[in-house]
Amino acid sequence: MTSPSAPNGPVFAAPHVAPPVGELRTAPPARRHRRPVGTWALLLSIVAGVLAPAVGGFAAYRVARGAAPGLASSTSTTFDWRILSPVRDLVLLAEVSFWTGTAIGITALVLGIVAIARRVGRGTGIAAVVVAALGPAVFTLLTAVAAVAGLATLGETVPVV
Repeated sequence: MTSPSAPNGPVFAAPHVAPPVGELRTAPPARRHRRPVGTWALLLSIVAGVLAPAVGGFAAYRVARGAAPGLASSTSTTFDWRILSPVRDLVLLAEVSFWTGTAIGITALVLGIVAIARRVGRGTGIAAVVVAALGPAVFTLLTAVAAVAGLATLGETVPVV
């Protein structure tokens, strides 16, 4: 049972030595997650907090410009929805941008919370939660400013698109 490489006897593996009693074992190194949850959350929150309000603001400006002549000639105390019929496609664009921004913003908020809780992209997850939470305020502010700017062009002659 001797081996030519071991002149004093057979070759065996090293015996197992148990760790001393009371010694804490170190945790295995943390595995890096390949899924960039925080990054996706941040990208979606930017779409919901910046892109959707920009589209909504553009549509609100164009709606206010197109409906301004009807608003100027209106004398009733109730709002006549027929005033918006020349710009109904832009009203639809504003509504679609609002609901799309809402759905994407909620998704970004949930992914940001998941990234924070799982500690996977924590910094970008926090940024995503902040941007997604501020998204509705940005949308409201930008849409209101754009609508007022569109109404300010009341004196100009505007072709309805």
